[in-house]
Amino acid sequence: MEESSVESEGKVLVRIELNKSEYEVLKVLARREGYSLVSDYLRRLIKDVIEGRVGKGISGGEQADVIVKKLERVVVDLLNPYTGKIDEIARRLAEIIELLERGEVERAREVIREKPREVKRAPSTAIEKLKEQGVVFQEDVQWMKSPDRFFEKLKKEGAIVVSIGSEKVALDPDFWAKFTEEVGKISVGDLEEAADMLGMALGEVAGRLLRKMAKAGIAVYDEDSGVWILKIQK
Repeated sequence: MEESSVESEGKVLVRIELNKSEYEVLKVLARREGYSLVSDYLRRLIKDVIEGRVGKGISGGEQADVIVKKLERVVVDLLNPYTGKIDEIARRLAEIIELLERGEVERAREVIREKPREVKRAPSTAIEKLKEQGVVFQEDVQWMKSPDRFFEKLKKEGAIVVSIGSEKVALDPDFWAKFTEEVGKISVGDLEEAADMLGMALGEVAGRLLRKMAKAGIAVYDEDSGVWILKIQK
């Protein structure tokens, strides 16, 4: 931090050096409070501190510099290569600041001690997306220039690719194992009821898959044994 006086105006210029992550956090907080410029937001914070509107109710001998140091440690702990963490930093800092302004020191301490929430990375490849969804139907990727090449790529990467009627379907091996296991537990012959039961167990795509298989004649309910039989070949 650097301070220099401006005698002609009776003012002091304070320059603060921040890293990019810290500045991005301040921008988020400034926008949250309705400020388009970070400098205006900082000016208001400083004025609030001087006029005693910040920190009222702080007790127990905890000094402001101790809290600041703890905040700095939170920032360091939260920083990592994932972009989503910047939102988590802003959320945590905003919550801590708001708690301190209300004098809720103990709650602020609890937030400081909380472990940062893990930011889930969105799937970046087709096979990762398949693993997340369980199934990819050809009718859902007709917008692609070459759906056949897409399914071939998934197959090479470990997916189960089958034909249901005239449609290709890619299945995640783990999902397929759970699907066949759940189908084996169903003893009702009504297709819609069976599909709904699968949907509750594995999600809507499971019920959709059974309906397509039944329509193509490769999922059949055996009245004698009281179970569904899958006649699909991988």
